[in-house]
Amino acid sequence: MKKILLSIILLSLCIGAFAQTATLTFTGRDATDRWVRLHHVVITNQNQNWSETVAWPDTVLTIENGTGIYDVETCHGASLQLSPNQPNPFNGTTDVLLAATDAGAVTLEIADAYGRVVETQNFASLPIGIHQFRITLSATGTYVMTARQNGKTASIKMVNNGGGNGNGVEYMGSVGMPYYDIPTMPTSKSHTRGAVTHPFDLGDVMEYAGYAAINGRMDTVIISQPLAESQEFVMTFEGVQTDGLPCSGIPTLTDINSNVYNTVLVGSQCWMKENLRVRKFPDNTEIALGTYTSIDPYYYDDSESDIPLAERGYLYNWSAAMHGAASSSAAPSGVQGVCPDGWHLPSEAEWEALKEYVSAQPEYICGGDTNNIAKVVASELWWDSYNGGCNPGDQRTSPNNATGFSAVPAGTLGVYGYDDAGYSAHFWSATENSGYTAAAIYYSLDYDTSDFLWGTTVKERRASVRCLRD
Repeated sequence: MKKILLSIILLSLCIGAFAQTATLTFTGRDATDRWVRLHHVVITNQNQNWSETVAWPDTVLTIENGTGIYDVETCHGASLQLSPNQPNPFNGTTDVLLAATDAGAVTLEIADAYGRVVETQNFASLPIGIHQFRITLSATGTYVMTARQNGKTASIKMVNNGGGNGNGVEYMGSVGMPYYDIPTMPTSKSHTRGAVTHPFDLGDVMEYAGYAAINGRMDTVIISQPLAESQEFVMTFEGVQTDGLPCSGIPTLTDINSNVYNTVLVGSQCWMKENLRVRKFPDNTEIALGTYTSIDPYYYDDSESDIPLAERGYLYNWSAAMHGAASSSAAPSGVQGVCPDGWHLPSEAEWEALKEYVSAQPEYICGGDTNNIAKVVASELWWDSYNGGCNPGDQRTSPNNATGFSAVPAGTLGVYGYDDAGYSAHFWSATENSGYTAAAIYYSLDYDTSDFLWGTTVKERRASVRCLRD
């Protein structure tokens, strides 16, 4: 029985297919034709009885026909194969089988949907055989796992719904030897991001269920129609997004120092409407009031600024913003950091989601250029004047802060004490620079620039913190 089971497992790694494909593309809009970020889409083939889920940021799915002819030479020539993880999607923990027909060192790498590596493990010497690994991931999202050995690679796509205790790859042991004298049967094979293998015929009855958060509530749109080779679906939700209003059911929040903040809904994201001004971490430990050159976690109080503390908040170095958490590029980041309970420090991906949403709304872009969005996320007050048309410092054109995000020019403080309050707003992300880990990614607005800028800077710099609802 064990030999038969392992043979079937290995067959799922070796099946081939003729390459008939169908490509499905999904986008979301609300009832007023504003762009909506799809949370996920469930694709069901009602004739062939299978289902797949794509989750943001994946919005395109390519299906390869999974009925085909078993290729013995291909199977014999493949020295490294990964089975599709079980379960998938999963809640924090899933198992993967790796079949190796060569002995030697194996590297397992997991990357998020943006290609950023979140976990790597090296196994110095794996023998020939089938090996089981347990994968743990803490942040929700779509991931690609890649195995490398002796110049060979194999990849699978995984979808995590969250719940894992950190990221990790654990070797669970060998579960047997590979077999090749096995019969032909249709099955799925490992696939890369954006592509899956299933049996289908053009004209099969398909159901597409799209899910998106409209004003904090998850709405659903269902489309049913025959399958074609290439289809684009615009999923229109009945609700209307109400940017600039308080988050539904959460008009305010309170930090551990009893400071009260307003909230604001922008697209499907619930943000703090004001900069953080807390002096304690959520575990009640004090945050130091630091000096220009401090590298330990600390905050800075720009008491000489003309902007009231309730609007400008404090400036924090990255260590204080993160409160000991590891860098995260996932969405959501999973990093509470200095944020109150129930809120988190947004990752680069979450800042990009904000920019993507705002840029997709025609009424928000300035001068017909989708890059010109600084004005609609900037507060109407405290910015130094600059007659440039689409920047926060120009008060002549359409009003600032159309989204209600209310970015205040609290400035930033570098290791040499540079302060530009009134001229810029700088916000930390939970994502460090992958090529230079002494730096982290931030987002900024300048009084004379029309774009919402992305950049990296040393972690000792002081910047504002905006928290995002979990």
